[in-house]
Amino acid sequence: MRQSFVWAALAAACAASALTAQPSAADGRLLRARHATRMSQIKVFNPAGAVRLVGWEHDSIVVRGRGPTTKAFYLYGNDAQMKLGFEEPADGKPMPHFDLVVYFPKGSQVSVKTVTGDIIASDASGWFYTVGGNIRLSGSATTLDVLSMSGNVDLDVITPWVRARTGDGNLLVRGEPQDVDASTIAGTLGVSSSAILRGQFGSVTGDIRYAGSPAAGAVFDFSNHSGAIEFSLARSVSGVFSLSSVVGSIENGFSQIRPTASTPHSVRLSLGRGGAQVTARTFKGTIRLRPE
Repeated sequence: MRQSFVWAALAAACAASALTAQPSAADGRLLRARHATRMSQIKVFNPAGAVRLVGWEHDSIVVRGRGPTTKAFYLYGNDAQMKLGFEEPADGKPMPHFDLVVYFPKGSQVSVKTVTGDIIASDASGWFYTVGGNIRLSGSATTLDVLSMSGNVDLDVITPWVRARTGDGNLLVRGEPQDVDASTIAGTLGVSSSAILRGQFGSVTGDIRYAGSPAAGAVFDFSNHSGAIEFSLARSVSGVFSLSSVVGSIENGFSQIRPTASTPHSVRLSLGRGGAQVTARTFKGTIRLRPE
């Protein structure tokens, strides 16, 4: 229940940002505004608060925020490179909580880091890292590199390339990414996109769940140690599925299709015209294949 609430809250916040892609008093006080270009490289650091980023069609960066004090806030650099955020107290006192909202030119490359705060971004490309916060990205991007050590990651993006990692958090990939490298350690990895052309998906103990239909010519590789790999496929799916587990079981829900090769711990199955190539392997996890 708590996890569902977190995802719902993140989705609502991101939807709100898409509807109000202009700075407003609701974002908090104005901290800084200056010229920027679509070629800018922007680094954001917030050790004790959330960061929301909104790409827009203006040649400027506007930073607003909410918190008890702005004394430690900084923004420096030039149009090509700039840094902004909060300096941690030199006396070792706890950093006051302060949430940031950053409007910046679409096409810029951002580098965002938080410790406990969530990162929510739309139309932002670059690197996103948090220790304990959740990350939710939407819109269009050129490249995305995403890591949350213990929080959840939700990607609903249009991008040529994305790499995403979580530790204990859950990871969801949807939208229209083309080349995806995604993995978890203990969290669930969910993939729900038929636009992916190349996909590498892995986990150690978390389940991997794919729902949809691989694109024609797509090449997927799924690997797990002790978690399950589950495929929920459209009945019109077209692909060659090579499934293997060292000690785990393989459950084939397409019982009307005769495997081209089968042993107790491996199955090779051709569905439709065999347009995609899908490999899935585990050490001791179960592999399940079923029609929607």
